[in-house]
Amino acid sequence: MEGAAKELGLGGRAAFVTGGTRGIGEAIVRRFLAAGARVATMARTVEEAATEAPGQVLLLKGDVAVKADVDRAVARALGRFGTIDILVNCAGMVGRQPALEATEADWDRIHGANARGVFFVCQAVAPVMRKAGRGRIVNITSAGAELALKNRSVYCASKAAVLQLTRCLALEWGPYGITVNAVGPGITQTPMTRGYLEADPVRRQMMIEKLPLKRLGAPDDIAGAVLFLASDLAGYVTGQTVYTDGGWGIGDYDW
Repeated sequence: MEGAAKELGLGGRAAFVTGGTRGIGEAIVRRFLAAGARVATMARTVEEAATEAPGQVLLLKGDVAVKADVDRAVARALGRFGTIDILVNCAGMVGRQPALEATEADWDRIHGANARGVFFVCQAVAPVMRKAGRGRIVNITSAGAELALKNRSVYCASKAAVLQLTRCLALEWGPYGITVNAVGPGITQTPMTRGYLEADPVRRQMMIEKLPLKRLGAPDDIAGAVLFLASDLAGYVTGQTVYTDGGWGIGDYDW
């Protein structure tokens, strides 16, 4: 047990987490801090970030869809920590609109945060990991990368892009000791989803009833899977997507 706990720990390692100031990203930052990591977190707003560990958290303001912001943030993280051992791409946004009503601006905004940003951050951090001969990259996708969701075609397409990008990067960067995996949350209670979930209690309960585990996900549920993929225990896992969806993707048994 002691050996397993050591392999799950991140003592002395430096992590770069996008979208780490709220919801799932904040839970990931807290998990990493508890496991002994130093964390740089990049977000468009940084006021709400976890700051209970002075000197262990570097707050970086920027937009992942803007390459100059990404390069600046990665440079600052390297200046503070000297390296980046772990990258988690968690920044993203939800979009709900019928396909015929989706605009060019909707597409650019959602894909900019959810797919373009993931690529830019991976591209900025990978050379550091390649030089070190090891690294862990975990991208947050969604159950919607594989499940069709009504009125979310733009969003689902962006998350499917992350799934395939994860596979391609795992193939390219595996020879350099870099693992690239993804975590796909299902219906998770976060500040981003709170309004939608609370707007219709009947719909919310129907969602719960369709889940085999009979509860909605919490940010810590997702963070646990990310911690595993970032740890030494997942050293031979790459190109995979772990769906933390309470069994949603298994199917509906009520037909």
